[in-house]
Amino acid sequence: MLGAPAGRKPFRETVVARALTWMETFEQAASRVLLSITVLLVFVASLARWLGYPIVWSVDIAQLLFIWICFLGANQALRRGEHIGVDALINRLPSGLRRWIWVLHLLLMAVFLIPIVWYGIDLTALNIERRFSDTDLSYAWVTVAVPVGSALLFITILRLGLGAVLRAREGRSLEGPPR
Repeated sequence: MLGAPAGRKPFRETVVARALTWMETFEQAASRVLLSITVLLVFVASLARWLGYPIVWSVDIAQLLFIWICFLGANQALRRGEHIGVDALINRLPSGLRRWIWVLHLLLMAVFLIPIVWYGIDLTALNIERRFSDTDLSYAWVTVAVPVGSALLFITILRLGLGAVLRAREGRSLEGPPR
């Protein structure tokens, strides 16, 4: 790229890399915090119910936290190539064909996620006034996990796809997700 001193990456690449690294770090920390709160809440609610003082909103809040944990965890698993996959047939194919199947896989996921983000935003807007069960929270806090989580997955797919293109341009092969 023009304007970058020899041996240094262009400013734009370093800013994007830092932003993605920050996003990954934040996502992992948020997942840990949400999971810890969920476990603590369920434990305290179980103990309170056993003592005869049930916390009526605990199940609702645990479900709210759980959907966020699911989407954040799905994105982390996608980024690391840790989603469950049946690859017995794929592993028997030539590497070039595996690469094309991987690219097709990414493309299909991206195409699927675009309407999920779009309709998830609509669903969230429809649920702003709706109250979340026994709490005073808007149900939109639950439904917004769908477009946000799907957008994170889409960003990860773009990153994996661009990484595949860059590796292919350098003559290195990509046979599938990072392991």
